[in-house]
Amino acid sequence: MGRGFRAALLALLVLQLTGSAVQASTWDRIASYLRLLQRAGVKALVAPDCPLGLLGAFHEGKQALLMCGNNLPDDPAVVWVVLAHESAHVMQSCHGGNLMPAALLSSEVEVARQQDPNPFHELQLYHSSQHHVEAEARLIQALPAEQVVALFEKHCAKRLSP
Repeated sequence: MGRGFRAALLALLVLQLTGSAVQASTWDRIASYLRLLQRAGVKALVAPDCPLGLLGAFHEGKQALLMCGNNLPDDPAVVWVVLAHESAHVMQSCHGGNLMPAALLSSEVEVARQQDPNPFHELQLYHSSQHHVEAEARLIQALPAEQVVALFEKHCAKRLSP
């Protein structure tokens, strides 16, 4: 697991124990978002032994979001993208299904593919029944952090404890 990701988790623990704010940074944004996920009842876990190539996962039944510390670089930008992607699956769980209708998803994916086709190449690796949820997650991971947070608060509002 990267030192930075460990630092973000440590900052989260310190903040929970002391209630004091830490200096704003990208790692702090990650720690803040992890707190939001916890408020929605999602367990955030870091695994040191994921299969090669797996960066993260969400287990709906256990409401657990897993980040693969052994495969993630010590780069907050990469960690954020994976966290945003996996939290999109949390949003889908909160919402009870897809976040957008198929026609809107299709047009949004086409626009996104023109800007960066890479995230969508991997869709071929998934069963066709997973294409919609995975495409939504790829769209969400590309959004600015503030929009990801706003979407999470919108879709998981009923689960957020004060």
